[in-house]
Amino acid sequence: MLNVAVDGFSSSGKGTVCKRLAEKLGVIHFDTGAIYRVIGLYVIENNIDPRNEMLVTDALSSINVEVKHINSKQITFMNGRDVSDEIRTQEVSDICSLTSPYQKCRDFVLKIQRDIATKCDLVMEGRDITSHVLPNADFKFFLDAHIDVRAKRRFDEFVAKGEVVTFDEVKADLIERDRRDTQRELSPLILTEGTIHIDNSNMTIEEEVELMYNIIKGEVK
Repeated sequence: MLNVAVDGFSSSGKGTVCKRLAEKLGVIHFDTGAIYRVIGLYVIENNIDPRNEMLVTDALSSINVEVKHINSKQITFMNGRDVSDEIRTQEVSDICSLTSPYQKCRDFVLKIQRDIATKCDLVMEGRDITSHVLPNADFKFFLDAHIDVRAKRRFDEFVAKGEVVTFDEVKADLIERDRRDTQRELSPLILTEGTIHIDNSNMTIEEEVELMYNIIKGEVK
């Protein structure tokens, strides 16, 4: 069983890089952030106050998440409905950044994460994969990039989707998200011992994938 754990800041390129790395390795790419986003979407659709931890965690019993991988693409279902596109909005991002630190939400996602990891060879990405979810993974990576580089990437994504945002708004959101991710009490985003740190500010996706692939295959020490 091959488990590759990848953590990193928001918009550090985890999604694209891990998807291509998984394809190159011939394994599943599992975006665990999608599970947190499902919770966020459910909270929005059911008018639940995301700042009320009790209401949010009580709702978990009403959420059934199913993840399928079809033609190398992850399809995420919420209560039988494909929500793969709906969970990618700025609104969902904002809400799940508030709900994801809740202990019961993290336990909810953790069970799904570890269950899949015991059944499949995979590349799993998130913010606490190397430190908490799969600390004994075969290979562990931490992806990073300069804040302006990450903000430009995220801004371009929103523009491509037709969402109206400014670069400064996106950058401010990322700075706040970084603060929450690194300073939260439960499973903060950290660089753990034995995890390979990669700053991809000046790297192409192809270069980064090749570097990680070669490390896994033992060609780079």
